[in-house]
Amino acid sequence: MTFVSLLISLLIEQLRALPPVNPVYAVIAGWVHDAPRRLNAGAPRHGVLAWALLTVLPALLVAIVFGLLASVSWLLALAFNVVVLYLTIGFRQFSHPATEIQIALANGDVAAARRELEQWKRSEDPDFNAADLGEDEVARESVEHGLLLAQRHVFGPLLWFVLLPGASGAVFYRMSQYVAREWNRPPPGVIVPDRFGDFARRAAAWVDWLPARMTALGFAAVGDFEGGIYGWRQASAHGARLEGLPAPSSRDLILATASGALGMRFMPVTEAARLFDDPESLAEPSAASLRSVVGLVWRTMLLWLAVLALVTVARWVA
Repeated sequence: MTFVSLLISLLIEQLRALPPVNPVYAVIAGWVHDAPRRLNAGAPRHGVLAWALLTVLPALLVAIVFGLLASVSWLLALAFNVVVLYLTIGFRQFSHPATEIQIALANGDVAAARRELEQWKRSEDPDFNAADLGEDEVARESVEHGLLLAQRHVFGPLLWFVLLPGASGAVFYRMSQYVAREWNRPPPGVIVPDRFGDFARRAAAWVDWLPARMTALGFAAVGDFEGGIYGWRQASAHGARLEGLPAPSSRDLILATASGALGMRFMPVTEAARLFDDPESLAEPSAASLRSVVGLVWRTMLLWLAVLALVTVARWVA
């Protein structure tokens, strides 16, 4: 059922992607934004409690509903899985904007590419401004954002979907990442951010530990394997190491491995100099890089689907 649920939800999403503005996301955003006001009384345990209510509890409820439906009919359980996965896994949220930016850059319309990039990134970074970015910088920013979105919307939920019953893992992963981002945005005019989101930030990093490494392994396997593993090793040796957080960070590992797998620099020069012994060996990204990255993500997706299909067949045969 796991493989079939995932395959159907991905096919539906390709035919009709869920719009970024929809009632389900709006309700969830309201809960997450309202939680600090209602639950933050200044003690660290309040952040832990709020995190559990908005990540563990929804995943638990999804697992319970799935179990109840499965006890009645496997078709009902399958339909429930497909609906939840459709709401949590979105390949087109990565591929469609990247393709639009690629087309604009290929046509020499850098202004249009800047507008597309701003619209794409401002949903997570309201202050992002692409007005002063050159063509190569637009391409690099697009690739960086696209790779991280692919992890957040595709590979991370996919792995947790496989690990936990029903679609509860996909819900758990997506909520943990969303809560961590929203609760760690510094409020306007506040110099020292509130500590309410500290636990959510650390939990999200550990929740993403295994998915990030599986994603990086996939990038290396379907790209230049030697270059991808080199990027992984460089990130492991030189990546940011913050107390209480896994090292290297998911961001450093994914970008470094993808850079090595495609032989291009998908991060700012300062970061490339920090992570790579020889950053000049990596080519500057361009409009063509976007197509290469979309292809890399597609091949990685097909790789893990093939692995999941083989495991499913092996279980049926056994």
